[in-house]
This record gives sequence, C-alpha cells and structure tokens, in this order.
Amino acid sequence: MKYLSDFDGVRANNFTALRLLFAWLVLFGHSYLIANPSVYDPVSAYLVPYAWLGSIAVSGFFVISGFLVTASFIQRGPVNFVASRALRLYPCVIVYSLLMIFVLGPMAKSVDFSTYWKAEPWNNMWNSLLWSWQYNLPYVFVDNPFKGSTNSSTWTLPVELRCYIGILFLGLAGTLKENRTANFALLLLLFAVVWNFDVLPFFNETYRVADPLLFFIMGSLAWINRQHIPLNGPLALVALIMPFLLATTDFYEPVYVTCFSYVIFYAAYRLPHVNVDRFGDISYGLYIYAWPIQQLVWYPGQGGLRNAVYATAITVPLAYLSWRLIEKPALGLRQLLAGRRPSRNAQGQPAPATGPIQASGEKPVVVAGVARG
Repeated sequence: MKYLSDFDGVRANNFTALRLLFAWLVLFGHSYLIANPSVYDPVSAYLVPYAWLGSIAVSGFFVISGFLVTASFIQRGPVNFVASRALRLYPCVIVYSLLMIFVLGPMAKSVDFSTYWKAEPWNNMWNSLLWSWQYNLPYVFVDNPFKGSTNSSTWTLPVELRCYIGILFLGLAGTLKENRTANFALLLLLFAVVWNFDVLPFFNETYRVADPLLFFIMGSLAWINRQHIPLNGPLALVALIMPFLLATTDFYEPVYVTCFSYVIFYAAYRLPHVNVDRFGDISYGLYIYAWPIQQLVWYPGQGGLRNAVYATAITVPLAYLSWRLIEKPALGLRQLLAGRRPSRNAQGQPAPATGPIQASGEKPVVVAGVARG
C-alpha cells in the first residue's frame, strides 16, 4: 500500500500540470460567460448548481496550495517561507498591474487619453499589495457584456495571501511543530469556517473567502497527515463517484470537499507523469492575464468557444514571457533574500531539491473567476 508520505521528494509529480489545467479551465469556463453572461460552458451546464468549471479550478488550486505551502513552512522555516511566498506572488502581479494601467487601458478605453488619465487609473496599482482588489479600469470595455470589467478573475489573490499569513501565524505560534497540535489548530480553523466564519480576523474582510479557505485547510491537513492517507486506484474511483451520488443530499458538501481533495493527490502522484515543468510554470500568468485578454478579444456575436481559442492563443505566450522574464528570475532570488546559499554536491553543482514543494516548481497560487470561479 502506497501512502501520500511515500511520495515526499518525488520530482515526477503532476502538480504543475494540474495547475496549468485548472488555469485553462478558468479561461474556458469564463469564455462562455464573457460571450453571454447567462450561458455556461457545455461542461458546467451539467454541473450547475452544484459546481462549475471555475469553482472546480478554485478548489483544486487551493487544495494544492494548502498542501505545498504548509510543507514549505515546515521544511524551510519562517524567513525562507516569507521570501519564497513574496517572490512568487508580487513581481508578477506588479508587472501585471502596470501593463493593465499603461497598455491594456489605453488600448481598450472608449475616451481620449486625457479623460482616461484624469479618472486616476493608477489607483489600480494598489492591487499590487494583494490585500484588496479593484476590478475595473475607468472607461474600459464599456460595450462588453461585462462592462468595464478588467480584473474579475483575480479576486482570489487576496484570499491566497491571507492563507499564507494564516500558515505563518500558525507556524510562528508553534502549532505546526507536532501533528497533534497542527491537527487541532487546523480543525479548529475548519470548524470556524463552516460554522461561524465571521469570527476569523482579517479573513472576513475580503470577498468570498470561505470556500477557498476550506479547500486550503484540506490541503494543509493532507500534508500534516500524509503518512495516514493511502493512494490507490479503487479509493480514487470511489472518491470520483461519491459526489455525484450524493449531490442532492445534505452530505454533498463535506463529501465533495474530501473526495475532490483526495482525487487531486492521487492525480498528482499516481497518474502517469506529465512533464510540463520543462517548459516552466505558466499557470500564474495564464490565470491573471486570461480575463483581460478575453475581454479584449470579445466582439458582438462571438461564441464562447471562439473567445477561448483567441484568448488561449494570446495568453499562453504572454504567460510564458511572464514566467521566463519575471517569475523565474524572481524565484531565483529567494535563497539570497532568505540569507542562504544553495547547497551543492561534491562536484560543486547545485544539490537536488527534496520535498514536494521544491519538486512542484514552487507554484502555490492561482484561481478562478467571476460567477463563482
């Protein structure tokens, strides 16, 4: 019997491939809503009201994030943790905000530049802090079905940041040193999310945080208890089927949360390895640039599939440039900012990384969008 802990340090996992898939599912699901806000994509049409592609992608991203980010703090400590998380989140979103204000805004505005600039579009630079989010640039996309909407998909980034801070607080409080105290703290947090969400400081300040936080906690619990979680095909098949069988019952939500989380870890470690890592991790860029590009390529009468094709053709190269020019170089600084030099082997080469967080390509963030993505 293989357990989740048996895969610690395994580089040939599918976390990067799963994140890339989830990022594209956000794009695909949103393409139909952008074309017609009352029409879901063909897959979501069969899942609503229980789920849709955007909500599935959100859940998947936060499960993976909870698992890897918890591992990151426990394995690296607070200084390296903060440096790694900051370098993963901020450089990309700072450049994104600048491009939205100074490139996309002027391209998509319906007024002259002077009027656009007097409306203070530079206020969108506050998005770079990731504590709150301004969704619209002035006078942009005024004729689209989602009028003026520039940044709708990125509502989850402030949620993600708060999850990181939550893990940092739990770690600094010493609760993550032992499985018993970690489980107690995480289950207490889980109880608060489900039964009395308003008691959670700074989490209840942002938009639609409860569901993503729930899945993040499930990922964290999976890391803490990974030595007790078997990964096998029959269990994964049961986990895949059970939410459909219980969709109309009161048991649906806890069953879906548990089963979906399990399926992600099975797919990450037990399915054949899809080595997209050799191209880099473009999921963050694909996620944040997808919505504005989809809005930019929209035209009256356009169908959802055509919007998805056009947006994919533009967003994937843009995300790749973001990875190569911004995200990858920024991640290379994390050892320097953490005050550590990379370990080297006897030949003077960098030693292989160990642990699932290193093997995954250090990508904890990205998630969905507007109607509940």
